[in-house]
Amino acid sequence: MAYSDQQQIFELINKSRQILIIFKKDWSGDAVSSSLALAEFFKKQGKKADIICQDFKQSPALSYLPLSLVQTELGNLQKFIVTVDIKETGLGEFEYDEKENKLNFYITPKTGQLNQENISTASSGYKYDLIFLLNTPDLEALGDAYAKHSDFFFSVPKINIDHSTQNEYYGNINLVNIAATSSAELVYDLMKAFDEKLIDANIATYILSGIIAATKNFKTTEVTPKTLNLAGLLISLGARRDQIIQNLYQSRFITTLKLWGRVLSRLNNDLNDKVIWSVLSLNDFLETSTNPDELPDVVEELIVSMPKTEVIVLLFEEKRGELIDVKVLVYAIKNRDAIFITRNFNPAGNKDLARFILTGTTLAAAERQVIDEVKRQLA
Repeated sequence: MAYSDQQQIFELINKSRQILIIFKKDWSGDAVSSSLALAEFFKKQGKKADIICQDFKQSPALSYLPLSLVQTELGNLQKFIVTVDIKETGLGEFEYDEKENKLNFYITPKTGQLNQENISTASSGYKYDLIFLLNTPDLEALGDAYAKHSDFFFSVPKINIDHSTQNEYYGNINLVNIAATSSAELVYDLMKAFDEKLIDANIATYILSGIIAATKNFKTTEVTPKTLNLAGLLISLGARRDQIIQNLYQSRFITTLKLWGRVLSRLNNDLNDKVIWSVLSLNDFLETSTNPDELPDVVEELIVSMPKTEVIVLLFEEKRGELIDVKVLVYAIKNRDAIFITRNFNPAGNKDLARFILTGTTLAAAERQVIDEVKRQLA
């Protein structure tokens, strides 16, 4: 009898020694929270698990989570193996230490002696034997982690967990459910089927955090009775809802609110609200003591407040030496493709978010050029 996807995943988890959890460069609160939940779950099973996101920056809004566990680089993936033949001697004791940049192994056989003929070395395999990818539509969205290590991603089993309609089903096993409100919801279902007794208050908090982040505190139209029931169950398991809400939605700095005000005061729309956009000058950031890293929070509010919107564009100035560039962020929702829409600007990013820079132009000229192209693509 053929195994279900969940059963195959359980088999891979049981056989694995070290697991990689990774998500797209343009991360979301759902991706971070779901990854932390999985890492904690694997730890309870005695597994080693690392979380990677290229160029990850800690967010004040998520400071209640153990963000220090998220690493920014994949690093060296190759394993170096030292093999000691103890067939004749058996193993008495084994220790190791590091001194003067040297790793020393101390092996005491049960009987007889070990010598150089008993020792061999080799480079073999990869550090990780299983990959979980969360909230990531395609491998390219991982950034350099994939670009520099594509052989690794094609050699090691991949579990792809996502709720986006834009997911390309690139995993060896794809847990993609577009009816789910979040990847956190899918991670919970997997954990429950594997061993729900391992879901403690911390894991419940991470899962609820992902759901609340993805649904904008249950304000999106995708919220279902199942989502609300799951939220209640997680709270009964010890999920710290008040802590999540306080950090995500009730701890806004005055400076951030001032930046939001400037974005909203210059908000424009066209094509029956399918496209909305705003612009920020260099002085806007200086006068509000903010920076472009705070713009994603603004976009989240716009997505909730503008249900008919398909594309959101933010243009802002940023200083480069003595020059001032215009940076552009294009967010696509409702099955639109940000990279395709902005392809004439040679963008970086993924289907959800494209980014590019226009040099040697003014903010007003860049606004006309970009919005005309976006409207042409949407029309």
